[in-house]
Amino acid sequence: MKKLYFLAFALITFSANAQFEIDFDNMNLGDVSPQSPHIELWPPSTGVTITDAQVTNEQAFSGTQSIVLREQPSSTSFDDILVNLGNRNSGTWSVTWMMYIPSGKVGYWNIQEYENTSPVPRWNGQFHAGVTSLPHSMAGHITFDQNENVSAPYPDDQWFSVTHVINLNLATHTVDINGTRLIDEVPYLGFEPGGANPGISFMLGAVNFFSVNSDNRYYIDDFKLIEGNVLSTNDFSANEFSVFPNPVRDNLNISSNEVVSNVAIYNVLGSLVHQSAPNAVSPSIDMSTFKSGVYFVEVTIGNSKKTVKIVK
Repeated sequence: MKKLYFLAFALITFSANAQFEIDFDNMNLGDVSPQSPHIELWPPSTGVTITDAQVTNEQAFSGTQSIVLREQPSSTSFDDILVNLGNRNSGTWSVTWMMYIPSGKVGYWNIQEYENTSPVPRWNGQFHAGVTSLPHSMAGHITFDQNENVSAPYPDDQWFSVTHVINLNLATHTVDINGTRLIDEVPYLGFEPGGANPGISFMLGAVNFFSVNSDNRYYIDDFKLIEGNVLSTNDFSANEFSVFPNPVRDNLNISSNEVVSNVAIYNVLGSLVHQSAPNAVSPSIDMSTFKSGVYFVEVTIGNSKKTVKIVK
């Protein structure tokens, strides 16, 4: 019994190697850019109205708040923000966040070579969620503007993980969508607007979140910049691993980058109340029949086991 108690309270810590994390729960509802040193509006231009992403309590992956990029009211008015990453010029960097797209809506982001769109804005890949203006965009899939032959599915009306790994020493780019590989160590290329002057890039500047059209609406939470490759290890302290929703009502979702081989759930007395072997990436566990209370969920990935606390 004591051994189970000790195991149950050995909870996971994820942020040891994070350069920064953005916690929207500590912000006021409304414009996000004045509330974070890492976020700014895209620079204004003649005839265009740039608006801010909004801190909202409509959806949240952790805590009670996230940010929302809203629908375009017109082709010349839209939410458009940069999350600046520090103009990194060497090493390997992981950029991760959680994303939520309501059914019938779409989303968009791109990776920028420089902060503040200077000296010249260069896009290191544009990513479209759902059917947008990209010719090969697909419903329920993330697509990549530099390769029409790749896509990765995402779930509507659920939070899912986005993970970019950019090796600036080798100029490669890897992207996982909810544990599914979208691109794997492809050349990290920069393009000026319109696809002009492509070339190998050795800079990481910002993520641009943009309201791509009138059907746009998506939420971002738990944004992190991490030094190193979070996809190269089974160590949970480096890998993206989370459970949601918490509190849980019916299904508990496990968001993982690797196959979850075993799930064991203990009550506060240390008694095993559930065990399963999903052998899948990002499985779900039916907890609809569980009584209200506190539980400890032990997840096994490879040779590692970690435990998180949830409330039913």
